[in-house]
Amino acid sequence: MNTNFQGISDPYTYINPLLNPIFLPVVKRTILLYLVGFILIWLLNKGKLKNIWSTNVGQRYLSWLVIGPLYMFTVFFGGDLALVVLIILLIVALWEVAKITRISREYVIALYLLAAISVYIASYHREYFYSLPLMYFGMVTFLANRNNDPKRGFFYAATALFALIWLVFSLSHFVLLGHLNNILDSTKSLLILLGFAVPLSDIGAYVVGNFFHKIKFLDQYKLASNISPKKTYVGALGNVLGAALGVWIMYFAIQQYLPWYHWIIIAGIIGLYGVSGDITESMFKRYFSVKDSSKLIPGHGGILDRIDSAARVIVVLYYYLVLVL
Repeated sequence: MNTNFQGISDPYTYINPLLNPIFLPVVKRTILLYLVGFILIWLLNKGKLKNIWSTNVGQRYLSWLVIGPLYMFTVFFGGDLALVVLIILLIVALWEVAKITRISREYVIALYLLAAISVYIASYHREYFYSLPLMYFGMVTFLANRNNDPKRGFFYAATALFALIWLVFSLSHFVLLGHLNNILDSTKSLLILLGFAVPLSDIGAYVVGNFFHKIKFLDQYKLASNISPKKTYVGALGNVLGAALGVWIMYFAIQQYLPWYHWIIIAGIIGLYGVSGDITESMFKRYFSVKDSSKLIPGHGGILDRIDSAARVIVVLYYYLVLVL
């Protein structure tokens, strides 16, 4: 299938999704994945429909019924809608950070403001994008100095700067990846690839990790036992396999960009950096003694619990593609 689609040069201009040659194939693949997922949940529930949605896996599935189409809708329609959704996502994630860390209100306002500025610069003034970390540092140190409290000021500044790099700077790379994709064509297939590969990577880790845990084989080798006791090396293999499945599903649209062996490497990148992002968030939550970042998403927890992998993957994937495309 030829996915070369001549569109408007600005990836954030609205384009009718029906004119996109990968729209219908992606919708079909999404529906098929949901059907397969439902069958697997039904089998895990011993072939019964009763109480199927009350389990953690069932709740996760219901959440994905909302998250998946919302992501696809946002990416395919693009325009300022995509930027607004990204800003809202960042604000909610930063709200969770503020709730967990209890940093003062002025830092929270600064985080929200810098999130909006970052998305705007990534969209319309990309030449200034790499100056953003200096802007973050200048803002948070100004607030810390103004507070005139060495211990509390340093803690707040360090926490805010961590959140800015971890979330705001990282997730702003979604905008950069959109621009990069648009240089190639207007299918937005690289962004859709993430929509398949990152969740399937998480699911792969869950399925493979639980399987080896049940048979008591290789599950004693932990990645970071003091941070995330359930994360194992064999589970990380599941991350890679799940990411590879996501790449395979989208291969019809992305094969024209790079030779096949690059996509094997990219599957490894998505899987390994996905679990790295998950452990990073676990470290953050363990330090502040919380289980979930919030209860916004049934079965998942909060926004941070859902975007932890993507926040790490998007950065590494973007720069890998910049190097090889």
